[in-house]
Amino acid sequence: MTAARSTRRDFLKWSSLAAVMAPATRFLRAGEPAAASRPNILFIMVDEMRWNALGCAGHRIVRTPNLDRLARQGTRFATAYTCAPICVPSRYSFFTSRYAHVHGSTDNGTPPRPGEVLLPVLLKQYGYQTALSGKLHFLPSQQEYGFDYFWSFSNEGPGKLPSWPQYMDARHGRASARRLVPGSQPFPDDPLGKDLGKLPYPKEDSQTFWITDRAIDFLRQRDKQKPFFLFVSYLDPHSPSQLCEPYWSMYDAGDMPSPRIPESVRKARPEAVRNDARGGGRHLIDDEAMARALTAAYYAKVTMVDDNVGRLLEQVESMGLSDDTIVVFTADHGNMLGDHGRWFKGVMYEGSSRIPLLIRAPRGGKLAADLNRGRVIEEMVENIDVMPTLMEMIGRPLPSGRGFQGTSLVNLVTGKETAWKTAIFAERGSMMIRTTRHKLIKNQARDLRQGGSEYELYDLVRDPGEDVNLIDDPACASIAAELKARLEAWQKDCPTPPVVKGIWTTPAETPATERPAKARPKQSSSRASRKK
Repeated sequence: MTAARSTRRDFLKWSSLAAVMAPATRFLRAGEPAAASRPNILFIMVDEMRWNALGCAGHRIVRTPNLDRLARQGTRFATAYTCAPICVPSRYSFFTSRYAHVHGSTDNGTPPRPGEVLLPVLLKQYGYQTALSGKLHFLPSQQEYGFDYFWSFSNEGPGKLPSWPQYMDARHGRASARRLVPGSQPFPDDPLGKDLGKLPYPKEDSQTFWITDRAIDFLRQRDKQKPFFLFVSYLDPHSPSQLCEPYWSMYDAGDMPSPRIPESVRKARPEAVRNDARGGGRHLIDDEAMARALTAAYYAKVTMVDDNVGRLLEQVESMGLSDDTIVVFTADHGNMLGDHGRWFKGVMYEGSSRIPLLIRAPRGGKLAADLNRGRVIEEMVENIDVMPTLMEMIGRPLPSGRGFQGTSLVNLVTGKETAWKTAIFAERGSMMIRTTRHKLIKNQARDLRQGGSEYELYDLVRDPGEDVNLIDDPACASIAAELKARLEAWQKDCPTPPVVKGIWTTPAETPATERPAKARPKQSSSRASRKK
């Protein structure tokens, strides 16, 4: 059998590996729905996607027909934010319903504190079969984190199932995953621009298609006696800006708008590039041509994700699962795409901290009449609200108390919510509080060394581009004082983790040992289901 073929025997072989995990204990109480009657959950996450990079959000360039259709079939939350605009902390907040300074993972290199309760672990205890295809980015990286099946986009996870790099090594030779077509890099000497380039292999071998294939394999060969939680997590549209055809040629850089680059960035970037050990040159941009080329590649990656979301939803539909499956689409954070002369994420501005969020209820469920009307919810929501929303939708709301900090979105959509939140928060060294009108940013010390003020204040109604800092405006002094006090109180609020007896929680220490080499089960492929 070749690496590109699959059989039922292969999947059962992988299943036997998962069977060595500790058996799930189901905590069913009187009146709760049996596990088999609970809806499935398809949770799709992308990395570094702006909230407005969607046709349904009014974008005039990027094409996202499948996500637009999902928005029409479900609910779009137009003002959704991550509480930490960087990968690892944001993902922990999605899966713990707790702010970053509370669960303890405040940057990509920091694991959470011990004792945190994670969504997939909790679902597994309630009888769900759990699977991950793609990127998790939790620390320590070789844990299972409650997933029965873990197909990794890199080398994370327990290593029981083959990863995408292993697939590429077997198919195209060692180190083939990031090999570029010679001469396809238009900016080879720039620390940011050198990420741009054309990949020589077909789209079907790209990481994004591979992640979708593994998810489809799971849907086809899962245990049909259990509901499933399938987390499909794409790296795209995150850098590097490298694409196969037809995506490499999909958008013309000349059609992309040029960002307004502040003069301060034009002066600062050359020095940042010369001292690029900390990556400063990659987070600033001062070249309009390079910005347009990178933006074209970014939008092409968004469309590639959209194509694969379409493949997933078509598979769910063809298997008759739409009546029983919750679908979530979101991102861990955004990308500045040249706003304020910046690229990537990690800052409190809208391009970095605001995210897309789409939710579709099971078509045959009691919430379909409210959640599946194509509504756009304008109220501010946070990524910590997703976990309690899912738990309520499956009929098992999270225990009350302060341990879980998010609020279910169900009552907000159904119109039963009478006291929705008046502010949202985010942090990554720097911090922000946003109300319905204003945003206050408190910059960390390292940002102040690069110039600027400790605080920034913006009126997002009059100034949605965050161009006019009102912090020194006497007319705004009382607003600034109130928001500073609320931000300080939020930072001091650190409830202990919720206690759910009998389940795995985040460990006290990171294992120092490397994972042992394991046999590589043969890979399967869902190419027969692919459509051009």
